Amino acid sequence: MGETADLNEPYKMRIMALHTKETVDEDVSTWFADVSEIVKCEPKDWTAEKFLKPTKPVLSQWLHEAGDLLFRQTDVVADLMGYIERLKIEALADKNKIIRLQGELINRKDEQLKSLQAAVETTVQDTVQSQIQSFSEIVKKNRGGGPSCSIENLKTVMKSVVLEEDRSKNLIVYGLGEEDGEQLPALVSELLGELDEKPHFEATRIGSGSASRPVKITLRTSTARHQILLKTSRLKRVQKFKDVYICPDRSREERDARTLLVADLKKRKVEHPKRTHYIRGGKVCSLDET
Repeated sequence: MGETADLNEPYKMRIMALHTKETVDEDVSTWFADVSEIVKCEPKDWTAEKFLKPTKPVLSQWLHEAGDLLFRQTDVVADLMGYIERLKIEALADKNKIIRLQGELINRKDEQLKSLQAAVETTVQDTVQSQIQSFSEIVKKNRGGGPSCSIENLKTVMKSVVLEEDRSKNLIVYGLGEEDGEQLPALVSELLGELDEKPHFEATRIGSGSASRPVKITLRTSTARHQILLKTSRLKRVQKFKDVYICPDRSREERDARTLLVADLKKRKVEHPKRTHYIRGGKVCSLDET
């Protein structure tokens, strides 16, 4: 109950102070109106000569009432100042509370980050251990190859894993015109800008001997790559880039598999032109037109 009373105290102080102020303001207005009626002019036109007509008893009464109003106004100002000081103290307390809550939030985030980091490290360790165990089983089945063969195979597997991780952040762009002295970063920025994407990236031409070599774009995250791939169809509506094709950075095996899928897709379009054909989940799908 004591805590509730403390919480209501500033409100009570404010109500009492404002109520007293309103009462004093009304009395002041009444006093000015009464005096103005007798001296026959508004307060802004009052002069010493205007107060020669009222009798001394009347002037004495006015002076007494004015002094009383002045003291009452002084009390109102003091009450309001006390209320303001109370608000300052509470504002400071609230500020300290906010700072404390912000500190707790930062600590919580640090704990969550450490927990997430530990989970990722554990997952990576488990995955690597699983791959090593699987490779160990393969080696046991093929011991005839000798130790040197096993080491070379292990290097190949690890290299493949690293390359796969690197490719998850890459995009390959075909059909982007190449010119001598080109500003490739600016050109790629313009291309991605048509997709409403402004990621941090590195871009370089790959291959040789082609009039317009493909461009490899390396992003900071695989999420950024996925976001761009979702919007590539927009380029068909942009005159400058309507012949540009953006795709993931695939391995040789993935490219071979993709080539077969595309060939199958083209074949189905010819054989069944009234159906809708598309590639999804590593296979060609077909739908009847509705």
